[in-house]
Amino acid sequence: MSNYQLLKGYKQTEVGVIPEDWEVLTLSEMCLKIQDGTHFSPSLGGTDYLYITSKNIGRGFLKLENAERIDESEHRKIYGRCDVKKGDLLLTKDGVNTGNSALNTLDEEFSLLSSVAFLRFDSNKYDANHFLQQILSSDGQNRMKDLMSGNAITRLTLEKIHKIPFPVPPLAEQRTIAATLSDVDALIAALDKLIAKKHHLKTATMQQLLTGKKRLPGFGEGKWSTRQQKEVCSYINGRAYQRTEWETFGTPVVRLQNLTGSGDKYYYSTLNLPEHQYMDYGDLIFMWSASFGPYIWNGSKAIYHYHIWKIDCDKERVDKNFYYYKLVELTDNIKKGSNGSTMAHVTKGGMENFSIILPEDVAEQRAIATVLSDMDTDIAALETRRTKTQAIKQGMMQQLLTGKVRLV
Repeated sequence: MSNYQLLKGYKQTEVGVIPEDWEVLTLSEMCLKIQDGTHFSPSLGGTDYLYITSKNIGRGFLKLENAERIDESEHRKIYGRCDVKKGDLLLTKDGVNTGNSALNTLDEEFSLLSSVAFLRFDSNKYDANHFLQQILSSDGQNRMKDLMSGNAITRLTLEKIHKIPFPVPPLAEQRTIAATLSDVDALIAALDKLIAKKHHLKTATMQQLLTGKKRLPGFGEGKWSTRQQKEVCSYINGRAYQRTEWETFGTPVVRLQNLTGSGDKYYYSTLNLPEHQYMDYGDLIFMWSASFGPYIWNGSKAIYHYHIWKIDCDKERVDKNFYYYKLVELTDNIKKGSNGSTMAHVTKGGMENFSIILPEDVAEQRAIATVLSDMDTDIAALETRRTKTQAIKQGMMQQLLTGKVRLV
């Protein structure tokens, strides 16, 4: 962009167009210290000090639920070299989380693996607690990816970290921007907490209603019975396809990735198949291969692939939506009892032989399904709200962290 195209009060820099009173500084110029963790491998399983690795660094937060601990003697071998302080920014250098950053909010000492670097800023010049955290987790992600492009191994070196440039406003504006974005972060965190609470409530409700431990009003006298699945439903195999049978038009063929969200590309078929090889809106299906569990199809007429079973329920004895939740329960129980490979080897016949307990009154089944479905709808609405809020924050970051919108 040439100068005559620039808005008044803005300038062209290596990081793009920014306000004239902003600077472009590298992390080396902003930091009092940039240091990574240790290459020493301590003995894990202690109780005294946390041992933080790249897996414990999220995008803007620490993930300490599964953090390892080490004994004090091991910690002392490490801490003298990498003395992380409260208020330092932690940045992942390698691993699947490369480029993630989080503020160290811990009051306690901990040890750090070499896959994580810590950055210490001059608090009289830079709002490391908030502004730099925000810019590292947004614009910084793109800059770090650029540094790693072309590398077979996704890794950031300390040398590369020192050279990463960022647009930096005056300290007062840093704090104003950070406060604004932190308010949105607080809303997202509150939504996450509420969603987690709703999930826990739903799990507890399922444990009560799907086992008959708690009965809904009006159904206290109805009988429950144990049945093998083959008594109330049948599992129908999907069809395997050869590559020569794929088309770019016709009836969509639904594969696992179309259900799990890992892929949205459909293949198509023009074959005229028996009616039982098709599924339609509202049909209950089951993924039995790499992904494992029930799913209610919410699309139009389609063909289901080999790694999917369609479940044909006896409508006189089973409500399909209730049965979906029973299969969720059954799947969880199978997973808890599996060794990691059992799930992938459950056969159609094996599934049909699994026993389940259910109300004999289909009306009670429907009532239970309605309660659980309403809870799912509530959770989905909150998740949609969270997604929209995250999108709003991204838009705000693109405007505020580049100076396109000024708050001072």
